[in-house]
Amino acid sequence: MPRTPEQFDQIREESRERILVAALRLFARHGFAATSVRMIAEDAGISQGLLYNYYDGKESLLRAIFERSMTDVRASFASAATAGTPRKAVELLVRSAFDIVRGHRDFWQLSYQLRMQPQVLTGLARESRRWTDEIRAQLEQLLERAGVSDPAVEARVLFAAIDGAAQHYVLDPARYPLDDVAEEIVRRFLPGRRR
Repeated sequence: MPRTPEQFDQIREESRERILVAALRLFARHGFAATSVRMIAEDAGISQGLLYNYYDGKESLLRAIFERSMTDVRASFASAATAGTPRKAVELLVRSAFDIVRGHRDFWQLSYQLRMQPQVLTGLARESRRWTDEIRAQLEQLLERAGVSDPAVEARVLFAAIDGAAQHYVLDPARYPLDDVAEEIVRRFLPGRRR
């Protein structure tokens, strides 16, 4: 029996997903430069030619991986926006950020590796700045609503605290006390919050 258009769409989506998962895993494990398109295709269980039907090459895969990560970040802000109070929203956002890092450790490992290789990120420079500015602006608005003094500066400090803790966790996930650090970040940004 011939496949329906919906079945073809599902097959295409599953192939795209396998390719992205393989690229992320290999980029995180071997580095962007050392990972070839052939390696990604083999890991995804498809031909190299089929991979090029979905992505132009490693750079477009990297862009898709980063765009997916921003979808996760935006979802965490959307979740925080449903909190009853701005203070609770800050708490939810911090915890959600660390849940994302836990659930997508390969991505964050890759992200931290690439920060030390600016030549790789050249193609993503504009998007990366836009994403960073978007996150910082949302943090600032959230902290302003929570009554934090100087939300512009505090947003940068909170961003750095979350990012730094995430990086330490990615480096040593078995020993890094991520939940305790999340609790401390929330406590410091929301004085008066009881444990």
